[in-house]
Amino acid sequence: MNLPLAHRSAETWIDHPSGWLALTPKNRRFTLANTPGMIAYRERGRHLVIFGGVHAPPPARRALLGAFIVAAQHRRRRVIAVQLRAEQARLFADCGFCVNRLGSSYTLSLLDYSLKGSRRMKLRQKVRRARRAGLQVFELGVELARDAQAYQQLCAISSRWLAAKGKKELDFMIGQLGCLEETRRRVFVVGPRRQPDSWQGFITYVPAWGTRPGYLHDLTRRLPDAPPGAMELCNHVAIERLRADGCAHLHFGFTPFVLTPGGEELPGASRIARLVIRLLGRYGRAIYPAQDQVRYKRKWSPEVVEEESIAFRPLSLRGILDLLLLTRSL
Repeated sequence: MNLPLAHRSAETWIDHPSGWLALTPKNRRFTLANTPGMIAYRERGRHLVIFGGVHAPPPARRALLGAFIVAAQHRRRRVIAVQLRAEQARLFADCGFCVNRLGSSYTLSLLDYSLKGSRRMKLRQKVRRARRAGLQVFELGVELARDAQAYQQLCAISSRWLAAKGKKELDFMIGQLGCLEETRRRVFVVGPRRQPDSWQGFITYVPAWGTRPGYLHDLTRRLPDAPPGAMELCNHVAIERLRADGCAHLHFGFTPFVLTPGGEELPGASRIARLVIRLLGRYGRAIYPAQDQVRYKRKWSPEVVEEESIAFRPLSLRGILDLLLLTRSL
């Protein structure tokens, strides 16, 4: 079930804002002979956990999912799928999954992006404050060397950020720092000087494919005492450069447990799962700081807010526990 897959061929199949995460080396990939596409997944306990649904042309998705279910049954494994877009959620429901809304992803159109106007006034003030503090933004491989020393400093900043949070790093549904060899990952650092020991934080961006191509705002890390507005300045400068390169969209990624009020579930959705997701959104900061994340994303006034779902076959408390352990939320 774990067959090699070239990134460049996968790009033609992936239509998901966070599709890059499906290609992480930590994921296994399920393919079917003579069928284009793949399913990215990981194993935890007695569950196989799919990321993003079936990454394949629409006519091939049902066959791939059916074959994956059969393979899981042969191994006596149950299946969970996370971050399903609407079309995929319906596919999984048709294939016998219990599907519930899980959270939302946010996308900003860069074609007419500007800090002008009242809706981005607070953001504009943050950027100005950071500039008055003497902060500048540099891209690795452009203004700064993309080398081992730079990545050592990025790791040091990330370690200090995690230490200040007092938590272990989350996994599976979250961005990664990656490695020096991943040249398609763009890295922007912010600090008063070019020297690595002066950097206050960084943001990484990875390609996004499909109906809204562009980049995914993948991973953010900053020092606990970074000046106010440092990360807003970093992202603003990165956006201006991405726009200059012809990028049309910036995806801010998925935030679990944050749902559109009044949104409808698919037939067969679990009332218990709906209640748990709602309670986690309101009180589950110890598991995931959803409200902090969504406040940062909304301040950029993203034009597209898209709900994503979770699917169980079948729903069980053990499945929820395995997912929380896989993502290192527990």
